[in-house]
Amino acid sequence: MSMLAPFFLAGALAVAAPILFHLIRQHPKGAVPFSSVMFLREVPPRLTRRSRLDQWPLLLLRALALLLLAAAFARPFLRGADDQFNNTPVRRIAVLVDRSASMQREDLWEQAIQKAETVLTDLSAQDQFAVFVFDTKIERIWETSLAATSDERQNALALQALTEVQPTWRATDLGTALREAADWAQWPTESPTAGEDGLADEEAITRGQLPGPASIVLISDLQDGSKLDALQQNTWPEQVTLDIRRVVPKEEGNATAIMMNDQTLENLQESSASNANRKLPVRVVNSKLASQFDLTLQWNDASDKQTIQVEADATQIIRLDQPADSVTAMVLSGDNSPFDNTVHWVAPEKRSYRLLHVGDVQDDPRESLFYYLERVPLDNATRTVSIQTTTVAKLPTDLDPRECPLMVVSDVANTDAFIQSLVTYTEAGGRVLFVLDESDDAKDLITCIASVTDNDSLSAEEATVDDYAMWSRVDFSSPLFASMADPQFNDFSKIQFWNHRNVSGLEEAGWNILANFDSGAPALAQTGNVWLLTTGWQPSSSQLALSTKFIPLIAQMFTGNEGTTRYVAGHVVGTPLPWPATEGAELVRSDGESSPYEQASDADFIDRPGVHQLKLPDEAPITFASNLSESESQTDAMDEDTLERLGIGLGEAATAEKLTQATLQLRDRELESNQRLWQWLLLAAIGMLVIETLWGGRYAKRIA
Repeated sequence: MSMLAPFFLAGALAVAAPILFHLIRQHPKGAVPFSSVMFLREVPPRLTRRSRLDQWPLLLLRALALLLLAAAFARPFLRGADDQFNNTPVRRIAVLVDRSASMQREDLWEQAIQKAETVLTDLSAQDQFAVFVFDTKIERIWETSLAATSDERQNALALQALTEVQPTWRATDLGTALREAADWAQWPTESPTAGEDGLADEEAITRGQLPGPASIVLISDLQDGSKLDALQQNTWPEQVTLDIRRVVPKEEGNATAIMMNDQTLENLQESSASNANRKLPVRVVNSKLASQFDLTLQWNDASDKQTIQVEADATQIIRLDQPADSVTAMVLSGDNSPFDNTVHWVAPEKRSYRLLHVGDVQDDPRESLFYYLERVPLDNATRTVSIQTTTVAKLPTDLDPRECPLMVVSDVANTDAFIQSLVTYTEAGGRVLFVLDESDDAKDLITCIASVTDNDSLSAEEATVDDYAMWSRVDFSSPLFASMADPQFNDFSKIQFWNHRNVSGLEEAGWNILANFDSGAPALAQTGNVWLLTTGWQPSSSQLALSTKFIPLIAQMFTGNEGTTRYVAGHVVGTPLPWPATEGAELVRSDGESSPYEQASDADFIDRPGVHQLKLPDEAPITFASNLSESESQTDAMDEDTLERLGIGLGEAATAEKLTQATLQLRDRELESNQRLWQWLLLAAIGMLVIETLWGGRYAKRIA
């Protein structure tokens, strides 16, 4: 027999009270001295029948009633042979280990392995578990249902698989990792079928085991820069709890240096390369928990150090001298966490391009297309664009689209040589913008366009404009106008056109109409690498050149065919490369290893900070720098309340011992509730008290 509340048996000690009270002799409370007995010798009283126990049956009835009451409150129950089997429910646990760049600090990864070992060692052969590692992506490296071995070796093999993993240099997407781990940790709501991942669940049910608690054990430094966006998309499953096992560095606090990119590089390149006074701005950030405030910065060519002081939770911008071309990194020192102290960089390389205008130069420059075209600012940090004009007779026959991405044609010569030059240029990837700025040249231009595009169904005539025309429909889905699609910039109604040409046959020939006049006539059309603008942009034709839309329009035409970008500012490890995968392309990592770059997923080969190269067929190698994500440098610990506010239920995962005890206690309660022995004991105690009452009454009458 077992007891559900055995401490109530202490009440059985009350059975001794009647006996003790009976045996204690009562002495007079007060003594009165008599002179006649003061000289007599004191003799102790002799035992008589009154000092001995009598009425044994009455005493036994009372004692037995007390014992039965104590036993009833202890809630006894009986276990059978079948009840001795410990049918502990099966736990379903997802072990989620952080392997992002911030885990490179000190011994955090070793701490994570030790904590994972503690969790895995506690798992029994019947428990279901999976081991995940995550950074920007989550990877399942072990799952019980996938192991082709005996259950007894699951824990050891899972731990071995984890020890073979090393922390990466990618950022932390904690939200996505928790979401996917939670999806796995939930018990299936439907019966699994053969061949599904639920096979282990079916095996557990056939062994007569009940589904137990579902939980995620997160082993991470839980740094403040972790991404949590995915947790806001769906509600957290109620049956899954999150147990956080945090790894903590010996010294907290971190400082990081961030190279300020695009605008800085443009400023840097405004001057000539010989201008040694140009400065490169660098942003230095110190964390909230920082204890080191004196920091130094220097380029890796052992140049002079620059000492700065940055307080905790503060940011300071400093300017470093422009380094030599051979310099590939900037080093920060003085903080507690050096894992992110090296910032790699590649000096931007400027390339020279041309934009060529083909047409006559007007006597009045302000009525010339070229006058406004050459004032479009196309230079930036990586290119210098020379805008030139030439006549039809002097058009080069060997234009290279990689050197001259865009040609603007307002005058043509319908000769075989001229047309063949344009055909060769467009077939090589060059883009041509034909501008019908004068009605006298419109017919010749249409004839030339028909020859270049191999379509002779086009015709043009002067449009009748009463006062002015406007663009009434613009295709903002086109890359040409995509940058102006925002409501703040997509109003073209203020641009007035004094004249234009009606070109028919464009849609029938398969041209894409990008803009129409309010009369419905095409204003801008495209087919392949050829554009057609049916009006001019000089003031005598329209207000286009004087509007805010002209510069981004020409810039997009030019940039869209500029070729492969030679420089990328701020590539982050673990993110896609800005260059499209190309057959025959090759990536060369900073350690000298190489790998093909023929699919977008091949970019995962760049898995560490450093200066790398991309080798493209028939082009010079592109050198680029990769660095850590800025979020990984935000190493201050995240408050666990942040996860609770997102609806995640936090709680300690049940250990095997605690789960066994809870299961036994629940089973004992069920047995006791079914047997209800306490009721019979209580009835017996009441019976004993009734008999004692009757017996005592009878004894009192006999004495009387």
